[in-house]
Amino acid sequence: MSWWQWVLLWLLLAVSGTVYIGWRVWRLWAPLKRLGAELTLAQEQLAAVEAKIDELNEQLRSVDDLAVLQDPAELRRHRSQLKVQQRQQRAARRKSRRPEWAHHVEW
Repeated sequence: MSWWQWVLLWLLLAVSGTVYIGWRVWRLWAPLKRLGAELTLAQEQLAAVEAKIDELNEQLRSVDDLAVLQDPAELRRHRSQLKVQQRQQRAARRKSRRPEWAHHVEW
């Protein structure tokens, strides 16, 4: 074989290798686009979760604020006060929705 045949052979190998790699990259393009879209969605969801965690951390000042670590009797009193307030608010809403002729009736 002469030198120009070797050059032609190597040129053919380089072109066929380039075509093969280009074909593989072309076939990977669609899955890579889908992966990018999925990663963008995951990043947005993670940002939302982190924002919610930050919001909850702002509400919780310390570990002592957890209900598990507080006095049960105090929590019971607080709960009963909340129930009384809710009943009063509900009664006020009901009274405001009653017709004029029924304001004197207690439910």
